[in-house]
Amino acid sequence: MVRGKPSMILLSVLLSLTATALWPQVGTEAVGPAPSSIYPTEWPAGPPRSSVPEWAKPGRVRFSRWDGGPIETAKAVLSGWPGFNPPIPDYLHTMTNWYDPRTVPLLREAGINLIWVTFSNGFSIPTEQRQREQVRLYIDECHRQGIHVMAYQSFANMFWEDMYEHVPESRSWASIGKDGKPVPYSAGDYSKMGRVTRYMANISNPEWRAYLRKRIDLAIDAGADGVMYDNNFGSDLVSAYGDVYRHAASRKKDFLLMGNLHANTFVLNRLINCMTTEDGEEPGVYSANNVSKTRIERDGSSLLPLGSGFLIDNIGLFRLHRGLSEGWKPVMIEHSFREVGQRFTTAISGPRHQLALAESKAFGVAMEVFVEGAVAHGLMTKDPTIMAMWRAIGDYNRFFADNEEYYVDAQSLASLAVVLDDRSAGVAMLNGLAARNVIYDVLYENDLSSDKLEPYAAVVLLTADTVRDRALSALESYVSKGGKLFAAENAATLDEKGRRRPRPAFFGQKLGNGECVYYDRLPALNDLASALRAAERPNAVRLEAPEGVLYNAVLQPKTGRVLVHLMNYTLRPTGIFKVTVPGHFENVTLLSPDSPRAPVRVLESSASRTEVAIPSIAIYSVLVLERARTR
Repeated sequence: MVRGKPSMILLSVLLSLTATALWPQVGTEAVGPAPSSIYPTEWPAGPPRSSVPEWAKPGRVRFSRWDGGPIETAKAVLSGWPGFNPPIPDYLHTMTNWYDPRTVPLLREAGINLIWVTFSNGFSIPTEQRQREQVRLYIDECHRQGIHVMAYQSFANMFWEDMYEHVPESRSWASIGKDGKPVPYSAGDYSKMGRVTRYMANISNPEWRAYLRKRIDLAIDAGADGVMYDNNFGSDLVSAYGDVYRHAASRKKDFLLMGNLHANTFVLNRLINCMTTEDGEEPGVYSANNVSKTRIERDGSSLLPLGSGFLIDNIGLFRLHRGLSEGWKPVMIEHSFREVGQRFTTAISGPRHQLALAESKAFGVAMEVFVEGAVAHGLMTKDPTIMAMWRAIGDYNRFFADNEEYYVDAQSLASLAVVLDDRSAGVAMLNGLAARNVIYDVLYENDLSSDKLEPYAAVVLLTADTVRDRALSALESYVSKGGKLFAAENAATLDEKGRRRPRPAFFGQKLGNGECVYYDRLPALNDLASALRAAERPNAVRLEAPEGVLYNAVLQPKTGRVLVHLMNYTLRPTGIFKVTVPGHFENVTLLSPDSPRAPVRVLESSASRTEVAIPSIAIYSVLVLERARTR
């Protein structure tokens, strides 16, 4: 591998490479309210299931971000990222030379089978040519070693000075604000450069759309397996995403297209065949001193106190994406927020990485391992701490690869459903319910029908202010047939056209064989969690364990297997605990990457239920229950 420190000449070369451009990468984007026009009254049809290749189906992906190359380093320097501006020369040198083919074995060591590479981050096509040539060779080497590659591209960013110089017609492509001036990307520290150097493009502009399509063509020509779009801002995202997806699919039918979306744009995943967000957090039990006052004020009612700290999980975020993916779109999520420090300079520890990988995998999600900055340099220089972390990641990913049969083609066994509207409001609440071991699926009101609601013992409508007339009718029918609905505050007080309606008459009433429980104010989450657990089916999968051990239960219909994924957020070995699963199972096995196959004690095995005692788990185990095979 390339080693050594860059000279100041390298820094000046990087600066001149991009003329004068800057901005932070994913993870620091300022997210404001989405314009109402972003949500159509009726959503267009999305991609078909056949657009996802076999290798990318949920449960099969083990992912890492793999940002690098000269334009990425220049972007970091000019963005004011920690470690890059003011510069740590080692970081600059590492990232500039990241696409040396000798870094590919690092991916194999960590058991990673999919990455993205920096392909186009907002400079002009001519300026990015040298990076593309380097990346083409890197993609070839990755493919030779069995690793798939997506191309990172910016959806709406222009490094305007470079663009205006090399593409003069781009002067008319910038988005113009109410003040008549180009709209800058809003999250940059421009004080470090002394000027605004990054504008947002008008994604409705047909010439900008053509430029996006040209970049897709270049990525496909370079051998990329898909495109990841960052900087997804604008009032015409539905049309724009439909446009670029159709173009990509016309070039390559199984080409993946995903966007870095946030809460108010998660629903755009309906238009593409691969999903990602950077809104995840390092999971675990945080010290109370490391949870900010702002966080306590914003999410305090959702956080679960545990010991002297708080349990932080991403399960609500995963369940939300699972609902949008319908079980067939691959989902990759980055944990961009750290308990202490930030991602460019602070690595997640090995055990916390393992918890994050397991937590993701239990829901068919791939964690996006982040390396840019301190981790990448540590890998280059074989830093002992970073290499230990990398081995920890590899240990878990090899376990997932060796046991892939248990992570594919799974269906949720939840008997509760939480309904959201297109705003996807309430992720903190979803995570908080999961921390209290409430097992639920996430549905969107746009997709509600009697058939979709029928499997659930209870349905929860708390933050969905907008509910389409047809969805409200489906909910009313569900209650009248014996279902239980929980609703709160302003739920269902708007229709799909934004028109206000009175609170539905059946809220807070018995109706037919069912009832709707209505809360004028959302109750404390502990109380709500207790009410929801009481509403589960009597034969739901149950866990009796210490606080801090969370679970997910799924069924593999083709095999009849039930899988219970167990995650220990305390990272301290637990005592004996108990899992109860409805039905009789012939074979019961506990698998874990933390230790050899552990014995389990079957406490009861009857036609109605199987009760199992788990001796202990360190971080993660999966309980596999199999029925007798018919001959």
